[in-house]
Amino acid sequence: MTSAPTTGDDWESSLRQAFGVLLGHPLSGFDPEAEYAACYSGNWLDETGFNRDPAWLEPTALAGRATISSENLLLLDEVGYPELRFDPSRSLFEIDAAAGFPAGFGDELVAVRLAGSDRWPQVGGAELARLTARHAVGLPATAWSVTSATIASDGTLLDALRVATGIGDGFDSLVPYEGGDPETAAALAAVEHAGLRAHLRAFCDPRSDELALCRQDMRTARDEGGALVARWEGAVDQYEITVRRVGP
Repeated sequence: MTSAPTTGDDWESSLRQAFGVLLGHPLSGFDPEAEYAACYSGNWLDETGFNRDPAWLEPTALAGRATISSENLLLLDEVGYPELRFDPSRSLFEIDAAAGFPAGFGDELVAVRLAGSDRWPQVGGAELARLTARHAVGLPATAWSVTSATIASDGTLLDALRVATGIGDGFDSLVPYEGGDPETAAALAAVEHAGLRAHLRAFCDPRSDELALCRQDMRTARDEGGALVARWEGAVDQYEITVRRVGP
């Protein structure tokens, strides 16, 4: 995993307070020992072709030692947000198990799948790296794709929320947003830091035409003990950003 830079306790405490307001639930109410991830998914991955970019399969990337990016994938189409960097080792790959692979390889894919079906098992990148190395298997371009691209973070909830909302390493990375209606402004009124309050306006409006916050999904997940922490729907349902618990 990549490490999140630290700029002092004031920065971290300000982020925690602001995200607690955004979620309507303090970060202390989530399991501090669990692993979290911010994921980018949806049609836009396929339409840009990034879900089949060979860079995903580079050994250093699948092993978690390198990240990759695409100029076509953005949080919001505005200047100032940091480049999205993705971690293939923590992303989800869909594999065509009937693509002529050795039987042992296909069987193990099915055994470790996190989602999908026996024909199209979906597995994590690190697991895929282990299995392809063990069976000395190469993946044909038509036999795989990325279904959920994990934005690089350090595995903590705070860092997953930071990268999901386009925040960099310190206060100077904040991008003020002037849009949003009075209801959106009121929802963030309790955020103590003015810069964070202005930045998070772009990630708070449930009726946004760019990136809409799905508040009801978040409340339902908390009530039911689900893994979802936050979800945003991108423009015309082409993509979504989710923050969720991915490990114990």
